[in-house]
Amino acid sequence: MADQFATVQKTEEPITWDAAEAALKLSEERFQAGDVEGLVSKYHDDVIIRFASLPEFRGKEAARRWLQKRLERQLNYTLKKELLAIDGQKVTRSWTGHWVDSQTRKKMEGRGIEFLQYQDGKLVLWDACFHVWEEGKRLENEYFDLA
Repeated sequence: MADQFATVQKTEEPITWDAAEAALKLSEERFQAGDVEGLVSKYHDDVIIRFASLPEFRGKEAARRWLQKRLERQLNYTLKKELLAIDGQKVTRSWTGHWVDSQTRKKMEGRGIEFLQYQDGKLVLWDACFHVWEEGKRLENEYFDLA
């Protein structure tokens, strides 16, 4: 089914850099405000989400439930996104985030990269890698320090 989003109709105008930057800023604002309804308002009804190690899920309602739970866990979430590339209706961005975990009360950090695909102005595919660690404890540094 994911193949239905492999190509976008050629009649759609490519997303401009300015439009992608504006969408990025709006996404930052909505995540930081915990505005789940604002976030899902830009999702296609049949959106496909592949996020970190979670199993793929589909649909605006599933996205709404997941985002609500996620943002309940990420207290005082601050987010900074960066636009990396645009190809027609496909956008690639990176982001960093900081929050307090609502269950452990530990300060957390994360970094991710996301591939977004749009159709008719709505998000149809969100495919993201996301790495999370306790603030100041990037274990990957020790693992990959091969000196």
